[in-house]
Amino acid sequence: MHVRPQQYGASFLLDEVRPADVVCPEDMSDDERLLMRSIKEFAEQEVAPLYEEIDKRNIDVIRPLFKKAADLGLFMAEVPEALGGLGLSVLAITGMSECRSYLGGLSSTVFAHQGIGTLPLINFGTPDQIDRYLTRCMNGDLMAAFALTEPGSGSDAMNITTTATLNADGRHYVVNGAKQWITNAGWADLFILFAKVDGTQFSAFLLERQTPGLSVGDHEKLLGLQGSSVCALQLDDVAIPVDNLLGEVGKGHKVAMCTLNLGRMKMAANCAGTSKKILAAATQYANERRQFGRPIAEFGLIQRKLADMAARAYGAESVAYRTAGLVYTAAEAEGAERGGALDRKLETLAEFSTECAMAKVIGSETYHGLADDALQVYGGNGYSEEYPAARWYRDSRITRIYEGTSEICRLSIAKTILKRADRGRLALREAITGLAPPAAEPTGSDLGSLHARVGRLKQLFLFVLGALWEHVDADQLLAPEHQQYLGSLADIAIETYLAESTVLRVSKLTAAQPTADLRLESALAVLVFYKAADRVRQESSEVLASLLDTEPRADALARMNACLPAPVGLLPIRALVARELIARGGLSSPGH
Repeated sequence: MHVRPQQYGASFLLDEVRPADVVCPEDMSDDERLLMRSIKEFAEQEVAPLYEEIDKRNIDVIRPLFKKAADLGLFMAEVPEALGGLGLSVLAITGMSECRSYLGGLSSTVFAHQGIGTLPLINFGTPDQIDRYLTRCMNGDLMAAFALTEPGSGSDAMNITTTATLNADGRHYVVNGAKQWITNAGWADLFILFAKVDGTQFSAFLLERQTPGLSVGDHEKLLGLQGSSVCALQLDDVAIPVDNLLGEVGKGHKVAMCTLNLGRMKMAANCAGTSKKILAAATQYANERRQFGRPIAEFGLIQRKLADMAARAYGAESVAYRTAGLVYTAAEAEGAERGGALDRKLETLAEFSTECAMAKVIGSETYHGLADDALQVYGGNGYSEEYPAARWYRDSRITRIYEGTSEICRLSIAKTILKRADRGRLALREAITGLAPPAAEPTGSDLGSLHARVGRLKQLFLFVLGALWEHVDADQLLAPEHQQYLGSLADIAIETYLAESTVLRVSKLTAAQPTADLRLESALAVLVFYKAADRVRQESSEVLASLLDTEPRADALARMNACLPAPVGLLPIRALVARELIARGGLSSPGH
């Protein structure tokens, strides 16, 4: 697995990235594909028949399935072999995250335990804490939950008001406060709890369920993910032993940010997997549903919808694997070269926080968009709970909210890029100083031309950023009143990352399989790129039109349009994609 040593957070905006530099699903080994198949088989054979009972939160059904997931090794995957885990590769872990989509209502329970509930213990636990809790978390005897959000602090996570005060004998922290929207809370045995020591020092603790003073509220009545246990917590003089401090006093933000960055990355893979599952079902339904004497899959507007759905799903998957490859491979390289200290691992995660946030936005918005389109393909049947589209629609909505709302992720993307430029870690000002006027876009729709066109999107990002820096004071650009500018800047970067990830994936696949029939994959890359270019055009136009006076505005918009492609030839490309989807039954997965 090759990742360029010089890759760093958001560097794709400045550097030319080669196909060999990205990780793709097709890089999986046979063993990794076998693992994905085993998870899918478990989901189809043992979980799917119990979807209704899971949605009723029947713990007598859920807990045995949770234990069977542990027996499959799901909860050991990311645990290093030195701690008794499997220590699986980046591709295996990402593939597992993708396959969680087949677990239905059980998926959020598994993710909350494995994805964010156990990882803090792996990364920050002392040997004693690991001995007491980690093995039981891995084998499914304990269920974990991540307790950060409070009634008054959601996106503003560092502003929690739960307090922890060391008692007189120095043996316990006495915790008081409340938590809200805690997944797995109704069933969890162990909570990763965040509180401020002495009201100021943000810290993390391991809290056992049976601790006196902890009260768990009723299950929330949720729009979707109805099989999830989501409850509030009340903490009244809860005494947590000092030995259960996780990490250091005042360093709880490291626990939280490390977990959330990894959570966003894994959610991107899960959303991509769910999107492909939705696409396959919608394609099958369109091929079977007949109207006016023909399958609706033969009608042009349905074909257009299926093709656009496929492009979004393929792009989201490309982004998820590329991002996972950046994070994990860089972390492994750092560990091998410099001893593998936890602080360096955290630095690596922070380095690629922009890409993790991008992947989360792309994955969650793709999932929700495909759920909406699939319901439309199902028509009136989609509005019935007797068909799966209603469940997809309900379940998809939360993904744009938890693990960082889409708005918070966009602000984080833009602010991180700007702050890195100010600190000299991202040479954006130098690139803008030497930037030539946007050139006319290259012709052709082959992969080489698409790669060059992605470079034009990067030029436009710099062009728009240069206009912002010229007309808005740099210190004021981060102020709340300029969030619309930041959102547009983030969207240009997001669409560029999406287009480049997809084009690089198909280019890498073409190089590896020069004689293979890759018409579908190439067509999907074209559709992803044109959709991204349209969004870049929209966001760039809004920013430039807002900043510039009439004459320079006209010149800037003309330059912008000159380097963006006209949507030529998309109708036959969509028809080709739709035909291939129908023939194949959707997009294939590496593990299938």
